[in-house]
Amino acid sequence: AGPGSRSTFVEVDPSTTGDLARPIVGRACAYADTDGDGDLDVVLTQTGGPPLLLENRLSLGHQWLRVELSDRGPNTSGVGAWIELEVGGSIRRRQVMPARSYLSCVEPAVTFGLGESTQVSALRVRWPDGEVQVVPVAGVNRTLTVTRE
Repeated sequence: AGPGSRSTFVEVDPSTTGDLARPIVGRACAYADTDGDGDLDVVLTQTGGPPLLLENRLSLGHQWLRVELSDRGPNTSGVGAWIELEVGGSIRRRQVMPARSYLSCVEPAVTFGLGESTQVSALRVRWPDGEVQVVPVAGVNRTLTVTRE
């Protein structure tokens, strides 16, 4: 939605939503690309029941890029680093910060939705100590592992 547009909620038939319509007593929520298709799936833990994996099966044909960092020890996943992606004239920033929910964390890889853009103009990583690394991106719809120089 762009500037000036309005978002609305749409009533959804509970019989079509599977586990989303089932009441639970949830305790933790985490997301990850469990099936490697570029969109994020959700895992919910619940009191007195098994964890629930809610797979994102929406197929819009949009592009994506996942960025995984590899840093020197002891912070090998680059927790605290900022990843900056320039796509289609806009800049998107995400911080590698796996802590998200009560007694859980998300995967350290960062997922960027690119919409219809098929190329990335620039990718920069600001490591936790402030060092900046510029990384070439040769394609989308994949996981790019950035190893600290």
